[in-house]
Formats: sequence, C-alpha cells, structure tokens
Amino acid sequence: MQAGVDPQSLAGGVYSHWHPDHMADLVPLLFSFRVRDRREPWPIWAADGFQDVLAGLQGVFGKWIAPPGGVRHEVLSLERPSVRSLGAIVLRTAPANHSAGALHLRFEHPSGAVVFSGDTGPSEALVELARGADLLVCECAGSDLERVPGHLWPAAVLDIVERARPGRVWLTHLYPHVDPEEAVATVSHAGVPTVHAEDLMTWSPRRPDDSGV
Repeated sequence: MQAGVDPQSLAGGVYSHWHPDHMADLVPLLFSFRVRDRREPWPIWAADGFQDVLAGLQGVFGKWIAPPGGVRHEVLSLERPSVRSLGAIVLRTAPANHSAGALHLRFEHPSGAVVFSGDTGPSEALVELARGADLLVCECAGSDLERVPGHLWPAAVLDIVERARPGRVWLTHLYPHVDPEEAVATVSHAGVPTVHAEDLMTWSPRRPDDSGV
C-alpha cells in the first residue's frame, strides 16, 4: 500500500521459500482478498511443499484466508532449474543452498532482468542465474568474521558478483551484527555499483543514455 499498489490489482505471488520473514504477509494478503471479495484466482509460484504450508495456515485461519477466487499453487522444482511464463515476464528459478524449499528467482522482461538470491549459502546456481542480470538483489546475513549458516557474507557475495557481473547490486537481509557500510564497501571491490537496500526503493531498467544513478 505504501508503494501505491492496490493488492487487488496484483496478478500473483512468487515466493523464494516458506520461512516466515519471506512469506508471512501471505496471511493478511489473502484476508484482504476475502473481505474485498476478489473473484480472480490467486496463483502462487513456489517450490513443492508450499502447498502444505498453505494448508496449515488455512487450518488455523479457516475461511478468512480463503478468497472467493481460490488459491492456485504453481509448483517449482527443488531439484533442477524451472522456467515459467508470467505474462510479459519470464520467471527462471534454481534451487538455493538453504532450507524450507528455497529458490533463487530471476525475472526477465524485454526491458531488463532482476535476480533475487533468496536466502542461500554460496551457490553456483546463483552465479549462473545472476550472470548478466541488470540488478541482483542479494542477501548478506552474515559478516566476514561472523558467518550465519545457510547464508552469505560480504566476501562470498563479492565472489558471486565478480563471477556473474550483474549491472548493479542491492544488499538485503543483513543481520544486526553486519555493518552495512562495510558490507557495501567489500562487495563494491567488484567494480559493480552496490548499495544497501531499503524499503520502497525502486529500480528502472538502464537506458543507453542513462548514467546508471
């Protein structure tokens, strides 16, 4: 809502995995569809197993998260890369080095490509998926001195960026012990513009005459 988007206008949801900090907003979203009588089906693209999580939530909240149009789970593989067409957007996914059905997500459009690491440890699949992307939104939950199992740290992100060469990098998912300025400085050694992501940041595809700012 703060971004100026009416949830009723959304075409569907893509979920990297089912840890609560990545999908708990599904409950109020479905509730809004229920009370506002949304008739269009709500498709969810997520890894196999997400349907069990949804069933558990529906067991708790019942009809209040059962919109009239229903919810449809489009299953993405946890064993190999997947490709799906989402209208004008092509979704490419690959298994992440994490748990809870974790996937890397790449969204391709004629105007550009954005990759979201999701939660992950070092991952060759992420390197391949992020190769040549216009924007990589990458988790960095640990610091170089205090790593977090199943997650990345600045030096590990630097390695990914040096090999994949995305157009720019947004660091996100920093745990409290991670210094954002130090993390950005480390990843910036790749020579790729890097910032600490903040809520409501926006990105537009780079035009030939664009300075990239």
